[in-house]
Amino acid sequence: MGSTVSTGKLIGAFRGNDGQPCYVMFEQTYEKNCYPHDPKWSARAIGGIATMMKRIFASASSCEGGMLQGAGGRTVTPEGYIAGWLKELENPVSMRDLALGMKVSDSWSASLTEADLVAFKPTLLALGYESQVKDLEAGISISISLHSDCQLLSAIYDGETKGAWRVIQSYDIPVHGLRDESLGYKPEKAKVYDVATPRCMRVSKENENILIQRPDGSWRCEGWAYSIIGQFVTDLWDAELREPGSYRNRIKALREAVNNAPIVSANTTKVIFDTSVPVEAYQQSSAANLLAKVDQARHGSEVHFSMPEDNHTLYSVTQLPVASTKWIVMENAPVEQLSLLAG
Repeated sequence: MGSTVSTGKLIGAFRGNDGQPCYVMFEQTYEKNCYPHDPKWSARAIGGIATMMKRIFASASSCEGGMLQGAGGRTVTPEGYIAGWLKELENPVSMRDLALGMKVSDSWSASLTEADLVAFKPTLLALGYESQVKDLEAGISISISLHSDCQLLSAIYDGETKGAWRVIQSYDIPVHGLRDESLGYKPEKAKVYDVATPRCMRVSKENENILIQRPDGSWRCEGWAYSIIGQFVTDLWDAELREPGSYRNRIKALREAVNNAPIVSANTTKVIFDTSVPVEAYQQSSAANLLAKVDQARHGSEVHFSMPEDNHTLYSVTQLPVASTKWIVMENAPVEQLSLLAG
């Protein structure tokens, strides 16, 4: 699987019926493993500032592992990628009204599929689009206004449920449009905010999986550093809305905590697998195969066993479902004390 290369960012903006700015997110990209490398613009999302922030941070999460890169295929951090979008949001391009077509189709590029219409019908009806729903159900194409119908468009083409490229064509992207700072998003940066990070420990010198201590005190294996940071970035958008400008320090703090995580001791670490937690069939099979190989003690639905020291078995343990697996980490505790957990 190749990386996506982002070569351009653009935010279009206009005022919706409620007088608040509505934004359209555009990005120019190409796939690194497809030739020729011909960057193309596409519309990604329509909505208010919360929608934009969710999409920006969700995309930025892919930068940590290198699946999203900057122009020329250069490495870009989530922080750098986010900063580029926030700059666009400060001074967006004024976007003219567009007549957009919607029709139910089974085409890969359909503005709506049959399943979409079923899912969005309550929203359409609640917004007063009864006649349009009848036309869509009859297979008739309808025309809606980007400006006047932005509430409807935002509900459907938010970039998560459906991409805005399904209704906004590439020739309507205002690449050379005029900027309008009055439509921009430029909040005052927060002066005080919490940058606390969870405790992290690395599984072993050879195994890069990271254990993270949750608020309830339990330790869970959350995967490799890049995936942990990526998920953190995805979820960070709402904190950035509450405390603007805090994202850099928060990401940096977690990255340092993960990258500098001490290694757990196999002698003072045990694992508890709860068989009562529902998991996928393939996960059940993998777990059963693993548990058959380790010395264990059972307590009701829980299987207790010592952290394996050999890399192959340890890797299998790190692949157990997170929801059903706890790691008991007792730093500086004697082995005799820890053994009581399995007694």
